[in-house]
Amino acid sequence: MTDHGIAIIGAGMIGAAHASGYRSHIPRFLGVCPGLQLQIVCDAREELARGLAKTYGVPETAADWTTVMSDERIKIVSVCVPNFLHAEVVAAALAARKHVICEKPLALSAAEARRLYLQAEHAGVSAATVFNYRRFPAVTEVKRLIEGGEIGRPVHLAIQYQSDYAADPLLPHSWRYVKALAGPGALLDVGTHAIDVARYLCGDIEKVVGALKTTTISSRGVALAATAGHSHAPLSGEMRAVDNDDVTSALLLFQNGCQGTFSASRVAVGLGNTLSFMVSGTEGTVRFNSAVPGEYHIAKRDGVRPGSFSVVGNRPASPFISEYLPVPHDGVAVGYAEVFGFMIAEFLESIATGKPIKGGTLFDGVQAVNALEAIQLSAEEGRPIMLTEVERAAHTGSGAST
Repeated sequence: MTDHGIAIIGAGMIGAAHASGYRSHIPRFLGVCPGLQLQIVCDAREELARGLAKTYGVPETAADWTTVMSDERIKIVSVCVPNFLHAEVVAAALAARKHVICEKPLALSAAEARRLYLQAEHAGVSAATVFNYRRFPAVTEVKRLIEGGEIGRPVHLAIQYQSDYAADPLLPHSWRYVKALAGPGALLDVGTHAIDVARYLCGDIEKVVGALKTTTISSRGVALAATAGHSHAPLSGEMRAVDNDDVTSALLLFQNGCQGTFSASRVAVGLGNTLSFMVSGTEGTVRFNSAVPGEYHIAKRDGVRPGSFSVVGNRPASPFISEYLPVPHDGVAVGYAEVFGFMIAEFLESIATGKPIKGGTLFDGVQAVNALEAIQLSAEEGRPIMLTEVERAAHTGSGAST
């Protein structure tokens, strides 16, 4: 009997990350969630759904996500579809009283994100936004150090998410390069993670002081056949315009007075998929780079002298290590797949206990979208944007742009 059937909607590369996370952590919760199992992979591209289902041992596939919502066996839904479908699919899952975890961004606008949050508040289910970078043990530990006053009062945060998936101009055109379907490009696609980590470390943002955006590759060729992810494919010769950003940067002010510099790029050659940050406080500085995920660096003032950086690696006392890793020893590597699994485990724990997920709630998703919309507006209109302006416009449903 399937009391807690799980459906993954979207069989692309991020759907595989969800499947892997469930496969790793389902056994931990079988005692409190009877019948917990991966039941369906759903994708309009049926061959992709079948491939993912075969890889992860999922018994069924579907081509129409609306049929999943009416399936009484399905109680848990992972939303892994393109950005423009997030709000519609999440709203349907909440209406059907299904637990739901949605890929970032939660929605393409602050108004849409707010509506989902309010709907979730009345649905009586667990609802989460995918913010997996919070779960790197080093990032979680840095958060605790800042809260504990180890570096004094935060003064400045420099954070960036640099990727190069779109650096090749021969990569085919896709929904990611259409603002109506993806929203702002690099800003929403990868910048969402940086904004969430910024909020996680330094609290809510009060104002976007200024922002800039650039599109470096203005058109791309159309593939001869459907593609998935960031794959190359034979091109037809037809070109289509790119109307969202390749690079966006912003200057931020947090409510606690901390300054912030933010950047997101999808054309940073050689950087792959890298989140990095440095937080400077009145008593020290701490830094992290996801290219070296098993450690963070910290420097503290030594009396009147400036301190030098020390490297702090993963160890059994680090967050998540002893709880979730099979080999919780000093220096054991923790990568993207493990961290994604930590997030899935916390989502399943939320379902089992009936308590909100520890981090990455729909409210976190709303706050991230608000900040991203403020950055977008600042870049488009050339003026500072208070977050309260975006929030008021989302409340009325009017949108914050003039």
